[in-house]
Amino acid sequence: MGKKKQKPLTGTLIYRLMMYFLIVITLPLALLGFIYLTAGNETIVRNLSEQGGLAADQAALKLEEIIAHYLQKADLLSTDELIVDELIADETESESPRAKVVYDRLFSIMSGDASFATATIVSTSGLVRYSTQNLPPQYNIRYAHNDLNPFFDLSKTPFAITTLLTTEKRYISDSKALIFLNIFVKVRNKEQQDIGYVAVDIHQEAIANLNDDLHFNELILIDSSSFLASSLLNTERHGSFARFAELTEVRTPFVKKTVVEGSLIASMAPIQNTPFYIVGITDTTQYMQSVRQFFFFIMLIVLVGTFVAGFMAIMFIRSISNPVQDLIASMKKVESGDLSVQIKESSILEFAQLDKAFNAMVSQISELLTLTREEEAKVREAERKALQSQMNPHFLYNTLNTVKALAKLHHEEEILKITVQLGKLLRDSIENNESEQSLRESIALVKAYLGIQRIRFGDKLCFSIEIEEEILDVKIPKLLVQPLVENAIIHGLEPKVGQWHLTVKGYSELSSIIVEVIDNGIGSPKEVLNSDWQALKEAGHIGLYNIHRRLKLRYAEKGKLFFKPSTAEGTTAVLVLPK
Repeated sequence: MGKKKQKPLTGTLIYRLMMYFLIVITLPLALLGFIYLTAGNETIVRNLSEQGGLAADQAALKLEEIIAHYLQKADLLSTDELIVDELIADETESESPRAKVVYDRLFSIMSGDASFATATIVSTSGLVRYSTQNLPPQYNIRYAHNDLNPFFDLSKTPFAITTLLTTEKRYISDSKALIFLNIFVKVRNKEQQDIGYVAVDIHQEAIANLNDDLHFNELILIDSSSFLASSLLNTERHGSFARFAELTEVRTPFVKKTVVEGSLIASMAPIQNTPFYIVGITDTTQYMQSVRQFFFFIMLIVLVGTFVAGFMAIMFIRSISNPVQDLIASMKKVESGDLSVQIKESSILEFAQLDKAFNAMVSQISELLTLTREEEAKVREAERKALQSQMNPHFLYNTLNTVKALAKLHHEEEILKITVQLGKLLRDSIENNESEQSLRESIALVKAYLGIQRIRFGDKLCFSIEIEEEILDVKIPKLLVQPLVENAIIHGLEPKVGQWHLTVKGYSELSSIIVEVIDNGIGSPKEVLNSDWQALKEAGHIGLYNIHRRLKLRYAEKGKLFFKPSTAEGTTAVLVLPK
């Protein structure tokens, strides 16, 4: 014989409990981790976008104040009478007797800003040239071509426009200062004729602290008039949008305040009263990296916690599985026929109850098997005796046939009648093995019995049978009515002196069939009238007790047998059967 096939590990309780534990632990953690990363990234982008928008507004406001400050300086220079007179005179510095006074006025107006801005005065002819620093070469316009003249664009503007702000003319001064923004203002005489220009060039140092509290990774100044971009943090970056990958999604006109492109957030704000926009670039990489690092740190803690929890879970699962395994092993022993098994009760209350129930079950099975063996032995003995007892009725029945033949031969009519009626009784008990018979058949048996008794007692016994026709075919258990009739004659009528009357009635009432056996005998003892079946059994009324037990086994509470005194004298036995 081959070895018994073992069930796979996946079917064991330990495996399933561990799988359920891991699913319960890891699934929520994985879901929470995914939500944390997704929601965390979205939250970071949203918060940085909001903060970037506010910071861009602050940067625009700061830059607006700086530009407004130098616009005021340029306006003071362009309207100063001394400077206007010098430009009207249109003399070179060497020829002008006011040169020193002009310089004093120039430095006086630019007082405090000489390190952050360069102020230059140039006449339209190019003869007048004053500057707070060495004159930038591009402002020597006396012999400059229009393309090289920084004031050419301003000179071609409409009459009403007197000021031009631009980042297109940026340069590096002799002092190595980067000029990132130029303010050009027209200077006019009393006749409103252009006589010269004032240039205020703002140095990069003027905005050195612009990003201190804003924390942008990049600040870009966009000139919407020339579509040029200039980095305010990395001076070497200047030119068209193509040089700024951060501005890929930035479109003009600037309809969006915030644009997200990959890991970069561009926050835009206009600088009021200027053609400039400022764009703050926030790189979310470091923030995302922090989130991921924190996530991995949490996952590490979770893994360690899961490992520890898994170890504890194994110990817990073993505390559950071991009693189960012990119970299974004991059940297998019982299955193999060993009923002496008694399992030790577990320390866990629920398993202890199972163990206790198992031990009780095994004990009951052992007792039942013992009882079953005894019952089987009794059944075999009863069957043997029943088979043996069947020989007696057959013998009696055959003997009665012989007596009947002799009575007929000798013309003994009474003996012939008795043997015929008794033969009917014996034949019914021998040939009919069914447990039920119709009420009609039961009444026929009663008639046969009463026929015998009539021959025996003669005219002393008067009887009548009154059965409703519609209930005659109802099936009832065998031998219910005849024993009641027999009991009435033996215990009620035989001791009575005088005429005997016995009546058998049968009728339908609601959902029941009622059969009454009424006699005018001496009455019944109190244990019969009180239906004390145990006392009847002990007193030898086995027939009545047998009818009572058969009714209970067959119909439960719906079948009844009870006795009551008759109206005049005697006893009435009442049999109640369900339809």
